[in-house]
Amino acid sequence: MNTDLQQNSRQNIARRPAQKLLVVSENQELCLFLQNTLRDKQVTRSLQVDYRYTSFNQHPQPMIEIGAEKINVKDEATVTKIIAEYDLVFSLHCKQIFPRRLIENVTCINFHPGLNPYNRGWYPQVFSIINGLPVGATVHLMDAEVDHGEIIAQQRVDIDKSDTSLDVYRKVIAAEKTLIHTHVINIIDGQYTTTQPMGEGNYNGIQDYNALCKLDLTSVATLEEHLNLLRATTHGDFKNAYFTDENGKKYFVRIIIEEDK
Repeated sequence: MNTDLQQNSRQNIARRPAQKLLVVSENQELCLFLQNTLRDKQVTRSLQVDYRYTSFNQHPQPMIEIGAEKINVKDEATVTKIIAEYDLVFSLHCKQIFPRRLIENVTCINFHPGLNPYNRGWYPQVFSIINGLPVGATVHLMDAEVDHGEIIAQQRVDIDKSDTSLDVYRKVIAAEKTLIHTHVINIIDGQYTTTQPMGEGNYNGIQDYNALCKLDLTSVATLEEHLNLLRATTHGDFKNAYFTDENGKKYFVRIIIEEDK
């Protein structure tokens, strides 16, 4: 069941409507959904929206197809230009961490595929399958920490026993689309409230994920824990989890669990 989480300390600060919006993303699907939402909701006033993908994107063609251009938000001159030209910036599955100077001078909002403050950082759905912490989607104001800051809206999704990382990720994407459709116009117009996260939560980096993928064949755990690890590292056809034999040869592992209908 999808539920909205409630936090305390609700804040409503007067903000001016945005006139120039920069969307930094590696995700064509969500960018197209955002474009369609803005069109369907018939944003009548003048709003310039520019799309960019980061220099970390190794497969930029889908973003190029929608007219996005490359950007490096770590570059000081680029940051100066963003501050001068834009009054609102969206991070929509962006692979670069925004620098402090940017977020302190422009309103930056993150659309995050996790339920802050749980499993902040890389691949929240992966770690939620393993540690049982909630997962979902969050829209929040950005601050100097990763996936941290006052929350505008969020929606939780459930994890079924047969779900792999990809299954949960698709649920999260659907939740993100719901949040975009419901809240993006109010965000652009500056008509939104924020709440404080319920604590600091926990953070997982890419090194933590890479450690999960290196399977230890001598590991001692329950069968459920082993299944959860394989579910968490199975993401479609991606070659994630692996083990090596005595000769150093690598074997990749994925799992399929089917519910009895």
